[in-house]
Amino acid sequence: MLARHAGVCAALTTAERDRAAVFRVDRDRHDFVAAHALVRVCAGLLLDRPAVDLTIVQRCAACGRGHGRPTLVEDRATAVSFAHTRGSVVAAAARRPVGVDVERLDRGAPDGATIRAAMSAAEVRAIGAAADVRAAFLRLWVLKEALVKVGALELDGFRAVDLSTFLAAEGPAAWAGWWLSAWRHDGVMVGQALAAG
Repeated sequence: MLARHAGVCAALTTAERDRAAVFRVDRDRHDFVAAHALVRVCAGLLLDRPAVDLTIVQRCAACGRGHGRPTLVEDRATAVSFAHTRGSVVAAAARRPVGVDVERLDRGAPDGATIRAAMSAAEVRAIGAAADVRAAFLRLWVLKEALVKVGALELDGFRAVDLSTFLAAEGPAAWAGWWLSAWRHDGVMVGQALAAG
């Protein structure tokens, strides 16, 4: 699909190109550019508009710098989200709030201190009982990161939220007004939060 939209990388804003230039490793820069291009493709498909005509801006509410929740300039009612990890990108566009995250499954297994710092007591127990501790941890992590992307959770509030029941969820499941889903694909764990209704 991206081959049809090869020119979309040229549509990145000056701010996006400046942020991409900061990456010291080429493949990390390429992942950043691919995520910013893919989100335009997703929004273009949703809106039936050329991806190259769409502008994504990011502005941090706290510091005013060019990061934070992305916005589609041409249609602010359309929500967009994207994430990247080395070698993989995800993106989404929806007519209601949406957040996505992606993490590589080949990362080292988290240590107990990391798990306890980011997860509720019930989640710590569920992760400890899982056959694949790393995958269980990452499943909950990408869900929580997706909730951060939609503003439903703060990074320092990870431990206060219990998503342990999502370790067994096969498809999207409801949580506090959101549909949450996580899945493995091609060596990564992907998480999504989509506003219910």
